[in-house]
Amino acid sequence: MNRLQGSLMGECLGEFVGTFVLVLIGDGATAVAVFTNAYDLTAVALMWGFAVMLAVYIAAGVSGAHINPAVTACFAVFRKFPKRKIVPYVLSQVVGAFTAAFVVFMFWRGFWTPEARKLGVVIGQPGSQKLMMIFSCFYPNPGIVGATPQDFAKVTAGTAFFVEALLTMFLLLAVLALIDTRNSQAPGSNMAALFIGLAVVAIVGMGAPLTMDAVNPARDFGPRLFGYLVGYGSIAFPGPRGCEWWIYILAPIVGGIAGGLVYDGLVRPFLILAPGQAAADSSQEVS
Repeated sequence: MNRLQGSLMGECLGEFVGTFVLVLIGDGATAVAVFTNAYDLTAVALMWGFAVMLAVYIAAGVSGAHINPAVTACFAVFRKFPKRKIVPYVLSQVVGAFTAAFVVFMFWRGFWTPEARKLGVVIGQPGSQKLMMIFSCFYPNPGIVGATPQDFAKVTAGTAFFVEALLTMFLLLAVLALIDTRNSQAPGSNMAALFIGLAVVAIVGMGAPLTMDAVNPARDFGPRLFGYLVGYGSIAFPGPRGCEWWIYILAPIVGGIAGGLVYDGLVRPFLILAPGQAAADSSQEVS
């Protein structure tokens, strides 16, 4: 194991484990909400926040805890994250999310068929996104808003893209501010994960009824792929509206880059540096 310390393989394992923890807790909480009605939106939002916080604490010392391709993309553009690490990081994140979806599926394996009967849906047919939503995202939220054509009309593809991009931008603004050594108001590295988790609670609380808040391509794509393999078919790919799979990839990447642009262009240049802080400290490297 010592030979992996500081290596790309070790970093990829950190991303795998961190993303696994994130999706295990987050999708697990969604499963509780769908199968038992024991959690409302507030509880699910809090659980996703806890998931992010714990995942960051677990993986940050190994890989930097990107656990999200949108974060990796932003850091590659704005924080000198090595380009050669982008693909290995993203693949590790997707595999971690896929593996967590498998575990959630096995946890609740006795519930899927009875719940499908209760909902009056056939897995893989229209309406079964009410179960598939445990794994991946749909717009609007099938459990809160519904899955009829009338419900679809309430949130267009353009609106979904805008929501996902804007909320991911907000996430990256929070992340960049919280880890910025130049920011005298940041809580410090040992507390940043807590506040990043709280930012996710706010994001889920705002946007879950509209798009279910992926704000993370790996969190959606890995479990979506698993859902496809266990029988959800076109509900997973391309999605009941024909574009879910790529909206939840592209919109967060766009939002992540936008978050870097806004932070570095409109916030970071105007930070008041602590006395004696060298200008050289203004460049952060994330490796």
